[in-house]
Amino acid sequence: MPTPYPLQGGCDCGFIRYRLNCKPLIVHCCHCSWCQRETGSAFAVNAMVESEQVELLQGEPELINTPSASGQGQQIARCPKCHVALLRIPADHEHSF
Repeated sequence: MPTPYPLQGGCDCGFIRYRLNCKPLIVHCCHCSWCQRETGSAFAVNAMVESEQVELLQGEPELINTPSASGQGQQIARCPKCHVALLRIPADHEHSF
């Protein structure tokens, strides 16, 4: 089966669009209470991707500082219009689109 990359995605309202240029290094579900709080669900699906493999095509996400289990905090990139979470940036990583 052919590789479907690059893939394009975005938020629910269409204000933010991005391209993922390669497959994630790992995809997993996290059931910790922090992920449950962020998603309002029993778990979060996380895909670890090298930051240089994500391109912002349209719009500018809002970076929200949130607490984390490590105590170091993290940033959640959300659409400023529909507030869908698009990207999580741990405190020990830097990311720019």
